[in-house]
Amino acid sequence: MHNGEVGCSSDSEELYDALKSAQNRKQRQAGGWQAIGLDHTIFKGIQKKGFRQPTPIQRKAIPLIIDGKDIVAMSRTGSGKTAAFVIPVLQKLKIRDMKGIRALIIEPTRELAMQTFAVVKELGRFTGLRCAVLVGGDRIEEQFQSVHEKPDIVIATPGRLLHVVVEMDFRLSAVQIIVFDEADRLFEMGFAEQLHEVLKRLPENRQTLLFSATLPKSIIAFSKAGLSDPVLVRLDLAEKISDKLSMIFLHCRSDDKLAAFIHLARKVVAANEQTVVFCATMKHVEYLAAIVEKAGICCVVLYSQLDSVARNINIQKFRKKECSLLIVTDIAARGVDIPLLDVAINYHFPPKPKLFVHRVGRVARAGRSGKAISLFGADEVPYVIDLFLFLNRPLKFATTSSVNKDDALVGIFPDDIIDREIDFLKNVHDNSDELDELMKKSENAMQKYKKTRPQPSAESVRRAKGEVKEALFKASVHPLLQQESTEETIRQSFLRDLHNFKSTTTIFEIQSGSKALSAAVMKEKRKAHQNYIQYKAASVKYSDFDQPEISGPTFEADEDILKNTFQTVIKSTKFSEVNALTQKKNKGRKRKAEELLEEKKKHFIAYAPAEANSERGLAVDNDFNALAKASAIEILADDEVGLYKQEKRKRWDRKLKKFVSGNGDDSRKKIRTEDGTYLPATYKSGRYERWQKKQKLEYQNNGDEETNDTQIKQHDFRRHSGNRKRRGRNRMENKQGKAPRSELRTSEQILKQRNKKAKIQSYQAYRRQQNMKKKGLTGKLRG
Repeated sequence: MHNGEVGCSSDSEELYDALKSAQNRKQRQAGGWQAIGLDHTIFKGIQKKGFRQPTPIQRKAIPLIIDGKDIVAMSRTGSGKTAAFVIPVLQKLKIRDMKGIRALIIEPTRELAMQTFAVVKELGRFTGLRCAVLVGGDRIEEQFQSVHEKPDIVIATPGRLLHVVVEMDFRLSAVQIIVFDEADRLFEMGFAEQLHEVLKRLPENRQTLLFSATLPKSIIAFSKAGLSDPVLVRLDLAEKISDKLSMIFLHCRSDDKLAAFIHLARKVVAANEQTVVFCATMKHVEYLAAIVEKAGICCVVLYSQLDSVARNINIQKFRKKECSLLIVTDIAARGVDIPLLDVAINYHFPPKPKLFVHRVGRVARAGRSGKAISLFGADEVPYVIDLFLFLNRPLKFATTSSVNKDDALVGIFPDDIIDREIDFLKNVHDNSDELDELMKKSENAMQKYKKTRPQPSAESVRRAKGEVKEALFKASVHPLLQQESTEETIRQSFLRDLHNFKSTTTIFEIQSGSKALSAAVMKEKRKAHQNYIQYKAASVKYSDFDQPEISGPTFEADEDILKNTFQTVIKSTKFSEVNALTQKKNKGRKRKAEELLEEKKKHFIAYAPAEANSERGLAVDNDFNALAKASAIEILADDEVGLYKQEKRKRWDRKLKKFVSGNGDDSRKKIRTEDGTYLPATYKSGRYERWQKKQKLEYQNNGDEETNDTQIKQHDFRRHSGNRKRRGRNRMENKQGKAPRSELRTSEQILKQRNKKAKIQSYQAYRRQQNMKKKGLTGKLRG
């Protein structure tokens, strides 16, 4: 009878879900959220939040997560990744449950954890689910209390999460879903050890989700070990550059970059455009910020070593448009959602095309137009060539007739503007010793950065030394700056003519009179070889493809032309026949070669398609390993320690007598966990035991399930059932003459009563929801 009721209820639930999905699809005004089939409580939270349509990453990832698949989602910052995993997590958890932590969301930084907590709180306001945050900087005793309240969702940073778990000897056996948000930053910030330790404490049947803006190789290795049959969700359109983005490439000397940047900063700030500037190292960020402040421009900075409080303050200033200039490094900029950007400036050109797309992808969103201005020196020209090959776009250079609307135009930064800004920089440096110190630090950091950045392709290096170098010298001032520098345009044309000028006199004729012997020799030589020099110059100037077929003194007339022109041709029999046969054979071979060439042109299929360079990085494959390998991208660190770690990936272990992977921080004291691994000793400091004694709480040995004191008492009761009356009588006798027991409840009793009440309320809400489903289904069937 019981099994039959269960089967009937499951069939009715499936029928109800089908009717609900069909009804939701008819409601066109609800957008795409109804088609996903979410519960009413979650859908109501989405409407309250103001989400009208799901973004592409949400449309692809949410159904896969609801189906229970492990995924690695790759999408740019600001594309809705947070809601893409929060909504399906709420959908799978549904209602409040007293089992313990059922969903675990790991964030790399404190501010990202607080942002995610705000999203969970807003989207799940009607579900009744309880959420807790475990981040560094807060009192760990308050976080012990949060864990004792058994939240459904925990949002944490890796270090504090592992600290709490080891300190409490907590087992995460009830976790159903674990989410690694901004996974690329988690690994590059050195949290790999903590993440592996957390995974060891999770059940094997959990669902693992990785969300990232980029895909480093460390994530690929982690996905193979920590995920089961993962699915890679990647948006190719999100990785390609928007059509409304205007890309501007400005070439200047490496020493003149700072002066060029100051001019661009003044220009964008005067236009009140929200601008983000990307630098290679944190030393350059500090140096540029100091220079910009001397120029009277308000700016904020972000880099990896910046304090979390200052980082959050700077982000809020930029979002509120108190400052319109943000100077960042690649590592610090990831994970920060900065909407409605107008301009992105690449002070240091990115060494990888994917990194360029990742940088400028923040501009020209949601149908808005934007600019991406890139400054590059002579050593960065090969990287520019690699980028244009990746984007499958021609490398166009600015001319005097170019206009600003040309797409991806490479131009020259005018020298007269740079000279004005250099005078300003000299004046500022003369009056400040601090700037000189920052400049030296930035130069040292650049030397280390150049040692660790990826090398460009060999073909791009060859082209940069050849035709591209010549084209850059002939290029004109970029149209963006032509109106500001009219004199520079004339100067560039004069220099171009001067470069192309070649003197006809030799070294023997310079500063020598007409009676000199060397000059006379050169004149006689010139008379003898002048005709040959002119002929060679003409042959070099005109190629075989654009030369007209004309007869001249150097070309032999064809035999057919001779026969048609002259009535009788007298020739030597012996040699003429041989020459005729040879000419006939050569003519036949030439004709066959031309016919073969034409045939090849008609039926030619290229070895690689026209967009091979672009699609090579964006190819879609069903194999996760191949797809992940093609999508991998490495972003360099921005500080001296990080650059050193990337350069020295292996160190010598004196105990093992070999090179091992690590960063040299293994000298700290460690403790052995229950599975044999070692963790820093600071994680087990006894603070939880002291907090227990202070709060007078009993230790919950089971980290996930509620401690059931009644089961313990029943166990004792069964064991001593024969002596129950005697023990009770002795207890009453001992209590005679003592004061009555206090009716004040301890914090443990209050917490237990609250948990019991919450459990009853959650069960009642669940039964109420089931009854409403049955009533709605009965009404539909009767109708």
